[in-house]
Amino acid sequence: MYSWKIKIDKNKLLDVKVDASFSDTFNKEELKQIQKFYDNKGKKIHFEEKVKVDGICYKNRTKLIASWHSESKNSEKALGFIMFNPSFANPKNSDDTVRNAIKFANKEGYNKIIVLNLFPIRISGADFVCKYYSKEDLKNYKCEINFGDLPEDVVLCWGKLPKRIPNIDSIIEKLYSELTSTNKALYQITDENFQRHLSSPSVNSIGGIEQLKLTKIQSIYKFNK
Repeated sequence: MYSWKIKIDKNKLLDVKVDASFSDTFNKEELKQIQKFYDNKGKKIHFEEKVKVDGICYKNRTKLIASWHSESKNSEKALGFIMFNPSFANPKNSDDTVRNAIKFANKEGYNKIIVLNLFPIRISGADFVCKYYSKEDLKNYKCEINFGDLPEDVVLCWGKLPKRIPNIDSIIEKLYSELTSTNKALYQITDENFQRHLSSPSVNSIGGIEQLKLTKIQSIYKFNK
């Protein structure tokens, strides 16, 4: 368990306790291959160092949990997030997206978040996720989420999905069906017809965290339009 200090406003810091679960490790060839992805795009990322956690290059992050003290009416209540993929955030190092999720959940009166993903692979950027998986892998991909890890309230939060994933509509439809069968309350952020991502460019484009709101999802047909 590690601690982050998250700045909420000029006068307030949240003391956040963070933990995460990982699986599998990158081998040397995979690390070299993914480094080439970034190099070819001119991205200055030392990939091997980015994915190391306590000296281990974990391939998948299966869950991230962050909690903090709250005096709100929803104190001791968790907000779940299902995002696209984990990027590099781990218990030692935060990133913009997870920090924004914490700020948003705190604004809405929650004191805990649980983050899961459609794809567990720890690569930054949806395009690089699609480069990592072969076309056959993507065609046969099955989203494996442990629904028992999720709280009652769940935000679908993956933004605009890459068109290169051939069966993404069926992946989302199956996920939606399974989530609703477990009586989860499903939300998206803002009232747009896609699940807004919580990257800083996305958040800042509409005026920051304070402008965001939870909207109940009424129908699967809003997902990918």
